Amino acid sequence: MDTRLHDSPTAELPFDAALAFELLPDAYLILNRRYQILLANAHYLAFTGQALGDLLGKSLFDVNQFGAVEQREARRDWLLGALNGLSTGHSVWSPLFRYEMPEPQTHRDDSAEPAEPGMPRYWKIKASLLGASEGQGGYIALRVSEVTDRVSELERDQRERAKLRSQAQLRLLLADEAKAQLREHQERFQLALAFSQLGAWELDPTTGVFECTDQCKTNLGLGQTSVLTERRLYGELVHPEDRIRLRDAIGHAHIAPEHVEVDFRIGWASGSIRWILVRGVGRFAADGSLSSVIGFTLDITARKEAELEQREIAASEKRAREHSERLTMAMDHFVTTVSHELRSPLSAIMSWTDLLQRAADPAHIGRATGVISRNARQLSHMVDDLLDSGAIVTGKLSVHLEPVDLGALAGIIAEDMRMHAEAKGLRLVATDLASVTVLADEGRMKQVIWNLVSNAVKFSPQGTVELSVRVIGDRVCDRVELAVRDTGLGLDEESLERIFERFQQFSADGSGRVAGLGLGLWLVKNLVELHGGTIAAESPGMGQGATFRVSLPIAR
Repeated sequence: MDTRLHDSPTAELPFDAALAFELLPDAYLILNRRYQILLANAHYLAFTGQALGDLLGKSLFDVNQFGAVEQREARRDWLLGALNGLSTGHSVWSPLFRYEMPEPQTHRDDSAEPAEPGMPRYWKIKASLLGASEGQGGYIALRVSEVTDRVSELERDQRERAKLRSQAQLRLLLADEAKAQLREHQERFQLALAFSQLGAWELDPTTGVFECTDQCKTNLGLGQTSVLTERRLYGELVHPEDRIRLRDAIGHAHIAPEHVEVDFRIGWASGSIRWILVRGVGRFAADGSLSSVIGFTLDITARKEAELEQREIAASEKRAREHSERLTMAMDHFVTTVSHELRSPLSAIMSWTDLLQRAADPAHIGRATGVISRNARQLSHMVDDLLDSGAIVTGKLSVHLEPVDLGALAGIIAEDMRMHAEAKGLRLVATDLASVTVLADEGRMKQVIWNLVSNAVKFSPQGTVELSVRVIGDRVCDRVELAVRDTGLGLDEESLERIFERFQQFSADGSGRVAGLGLGLWLVKNLVELHGGTIAAESPGMGQGATFRVSLPIAR
């Protein structure tokens, strides 16, 4: 090991305390116990911009008197309190002092920029009591540190923090205001929906559950705590006739981003029927998958009822116009028919009358009287029908009810018509005639049966005409049915609907004119109703015959 370091003599260097004091990196003052300045190092002089001669022997309280009065008094109060209470080896740091100093003449750092005039500066002071020597009292050392940069940095930091806090508070305030505005808008929206009776809904396609507003549930007749699902909507609430339409409309919104609209009926728990309008649209994700279906409901019951009423009025007016047109056409046809029907028998009567007047041949008298009698009866029958028609229309036709054996009356008419039917090659069957008493006007009831049988004979080129009288129903409400069946040309559906209308005539073969005034079945219907009965026509179709059934109450 190299021992030269231990063996070489060490040079004794003298220690210069004054030079060391001058070279201390901090600013120092040395005071006596009377607080007079004994020493100030170079750093302090440069720090305060003062000369040593201006400080020596002066009281600490007479130097560096910068700043406002309250600042100086605060420094003085601390110094007095701190210096009086010092003990050997004890040090005390002051609080932060502010000095509003003029621009210094020298600077502790030549590279630093000079402070602006009147720029506030901040100091901290450390007071220490040095030990006493040779019976003398101790000295007081004051270390003066400028902390302006740190204070400025702290103030900047505080300002930044305050700024950040302000910004955070501002953001919080703005967020609160935005939330308040959102709540206000939502409340206004809900109020608007309630005022307009609009209910909003959203359907989750995966669960089939509807999220509904209170108004939506009200529109559908549900309680506010009720849960609405597709199954409940289609299976319980919607009218059976409207379920397919609603399901198809909402199903379309599942596959295309198009608005759908449909109205439907629902039944409320109160039993009333309401009309609801639904509009909706599907919401689709970026990949094309369905997210949900949203829409609204609106109770349109009043509007729909008015619309249906107007539609019914329009349909009724249309039916009335069509009926009026048919009556007009029928009346025109009736006038033509009456003219023709009257002309034929009148021509026959006049022709045979002229013949009798010109040639008094006894051989022609019997034939002439027969023709004249037959055509006169035909004219009489037409006149009676016209008179009865007018009486029914004006409400003046009356019936005189008395007990009548309906079966016996039908048998008499069958015998009267048999010769006419057989002359046409028809077989008239009247074997099922029950003896049943009804309250009826015998003359009017004979008119009913005769019209039905004569019509059957007229519209049956061949085959059979059957007349029957039977008791139907139970013992509590027994009725008698008089039926006339034929194997004639029959009736189509349209003819069955209009067969009992006035002035209606239907050709036996579907073309050409039919003899008669078109009043027979209309008179029959009104006469049956005057007896408290009903009449109905049946036919399997053209060429398959027809059946007319008269139902009357049995006399008790």
